[in-house]
Amino acid sequence: QVVVDLGLSELVPLAQAGQGVYRLVTIFGEIISQPPNVMLVDEIENGLHHSVLETFWTGIAGLAEALEVQVFATTHSQECLEAAHAAFASRKNYDFSVVQLYRLENGTGGRVLDRKLIEAGIAGNIDLR
Repeated sequence: QVVVDLGLSELVPLAQAGQGVYRLVTIFGEIISQPPNVMLVDEIENGLHHSVLETFWTGIAGLAEALEVQVFATTHSQECLEAAHAAFASRKNYDFSVVQLYRLENGTGGRVLDRKLIEAGIAGNIDLR
């Protein structure tokens, strides 16, 4: 049985800690248990409160760097994207990019945004997701 410390008087079983805590443990557990070279996470922000997103991304960045795992995550959340940028901007090595996909008349196109373009988009209140 896995229990978590939520700052209450007793430890709480993981199954009763809520979807966000369960999601955190699942994602970090997958990276730690058998580090993949690449990890794909769809809608990474699901179940997480916006107030923990920057701390979450700080943890992902540190763990991914330490275990040499490249993380690809999708999101529909501008808050999640901005939290990821803030987390990576506070690190010595800014190792974060945004890949934007868009429809073309005959298919799909894409572009990779680096730190400069991400910061310009956030400053200009442009939806980057």
